[in-house]
Amino acid sequence: MKQPDNKKIPVPHTEFVSRLLYLPRGIARLEKLGEKKQFPKNHILIQAGEKPRYCYIVKHGRVVAYEYTLNGEERIYNFNEQNSILLEANLLFDYASPICFKTARPSELVCIDKKTLLDTISEDPQVSMDIMQSLAIKFLTAMDQIRHTNFHNAEWKICDLLLVFADRYGVPYDGKVLIKEKISQQLLSNLLGINRVTAVRAIKGLKEMSLIEQINGFYCIRDVERLKRHQERLLEQ
Repeated sequence: MKQPDNKKIPVPHTEFVSRLLYLPRGIARLEKLGEKKQFPKNHILIQAGEKPRYCYIVKHGRVVAYEYTLNGEERIYNFNEQNSILLEANLLFDYASPICFKTARPSELVCIDKKTLLDTISEDPQVSMDIMQSLAIKFLTAMDQIRHTNFHNAEWKICDLLLVFADRYGVPYDGKVLIKEKISQQLLSNLLGINRVTAVRAIKGLKEMSLIEQINGFYCIRDVERLKRHQERLLEQ
């Protein structure tokens, strides 16, 4: 039997699967379980190999999940955005974190201890569902990232990430979509796990095709549908 050509199968954008993590349900319930604390930018919540004392809800700000490669480059796996929860599985099962977590900007986090979380899960089925959905989103996101790595080139990945950022941070601007979030080429490289030179070359190509531009340091998608069509064509190459 002939096997399908995976390179021609588009990877669909799902509602919540993204490198920008947030929980679509239950945040109000979960926030009541912990204590709000303020953290400065670049505060390390946990190092790789450590077991957490708390799980955290991002009330305001951003937390990044990252590690350093053998050659010293930072590899970012995802952004934990406002209304996301992190380290809940590690806390519940006493697992050491395989990667590091730090604040990417000044952040307000809700800190929840293990006993409180366990007691509430046992008493409230809705909280159990909240935690399960958070874990499901992370699992699906991890699978999505692996598929992207296996089947898509750097240009496709950059198109995909720009579309994700546009969906989350995009605002109308002169008939275009301006991404109101500073995204450096180094950040793109770190998030996608690609060489910076490769990222620069791909960005340059998208600009030459008039698919994107930069305005005051912000990326702007000139036509979202054109960029999506270009991304689809890349699957056929």
